[in-house]
Amino acid sequence: MIWLGIGLGFGQSDLAEARVEQIDEEFYDLRRAKTGIERYGKTPPLVWHKIQDYLQEHPRPEGGLLFMTRKGMPLVHTGADSVQQWWHKLRKKVDESKETLGGFYILRHLGATEFGSRPRCSLEDMRRWLGHSISSRVVDQYMKTLSPKNRAVIEWVRNALLSGHVDLREEND
Repeated sequence: MIWLGIGLGFGQSDLAEARVEQIDEEFYDLRRAKTGIERYGKTPPLVWHKIQDYLQEHPRPEGGLLFMTRKGMPLVHTGADSVQQWWHKLRKKVDESKETLGGFYILRHLGATEFGSRPRCSLEDMRRWLGHSISSRVVDQYMKTLSPKNRAVIEWVRNALLSGHVDLREEND
């Protein structure tokens, strides 16, 4: 779920609604009912590898939800948000707080920063990636030059997404 948040900009409701056939090795197509705006693009190799790993462990039928609770329910339903609960437990496990590591949606923001900083990324590309209409908020938040202090993190994320694997070992501190 983490890499779908970063690599495809999925929030909790996107994860809860995503179906197996909406993502393949080359493309994803998740039309957002909430906004009625098209949402599709290329699937980064790392996202595809993580989905394949997940589906090997948790097979899903064509047309079925990609993610479900242990009881077979959508991740987000009638006031229950399993993604938020999982994220809260994960954050505690890695000794972070909501002040030092925001909610799950922060991954979508990280991914949007990476996506928006790609060479030749247009407003239309950004709109489609986010599943939103073009607005000055989108331009202001994601379509700007990276600050030097954030460049290393964004480049690491980009390299992981495009290479298809994550190397958590640091060569240089």
